[in-house]
Amino acid sequence: MNSDAFGNVRLIRGEGDWILVLERTMDHRLEDVFAALTEAEQIPSWAPFTTDRDLVTTGRVRLAHIDMPEAPQRQGEVLEVSAPRLLVLRWGDDILRWELSGDGEHTGLILRHHFADRKEAPSYAAGWHLCLDGLAGALAGEKLPSMVGRNAMKHGWQTLYEQYAEAFRDTSTT
Repeated sequence: MNSDAFGNVRLIRGEGDWILVLERTMDHRLEDVFAALTEAEQIPSWAPFTTDRDLVTTGRVRLAHIDMPEAPQRQGEVLEVSAPRLLVLRWGDDILRWELSGDGEHTGLILRHHFADRKEAPSYAAGWHLCLDGLAGALAGEKLPSMVGRNAMKHGWQTLYEQYAEAFRDTSTT
């Protein structure tokens, strides 16, 4: 596991929920990162879902899991968008807040995933870790195999899960 990427992940107690915070520096322009987060044709190259539209305006969106046809589609909603710096998306009962900053050739990315069940934290962390690796690869023009759904197991998801579970062990009340 990339220790730098792992070190930029934390779990905090929110007001009635949990917040998984992942931070990465992307070696790509702000506008390119935002496009990858919001354009329907780019999202499946790195995300765990597909969308029925670009995520550049507020409103409802259908989100379907990639590589998990038995999983129900989740109703989503773009709650807030401010190109090219902010995307807030409701995915089922969870809220995903993507914050971007930067100038030139580097972009700081912060993902805040708000969710209810503390036990899901290591799973979400491992999944988003792989998704962010996929996002970096997609932005670099690499043709990566899918690292989401069942394919995540082929790319180290279980090891990441165990490492995040250990890292979050003492975060049960903070």
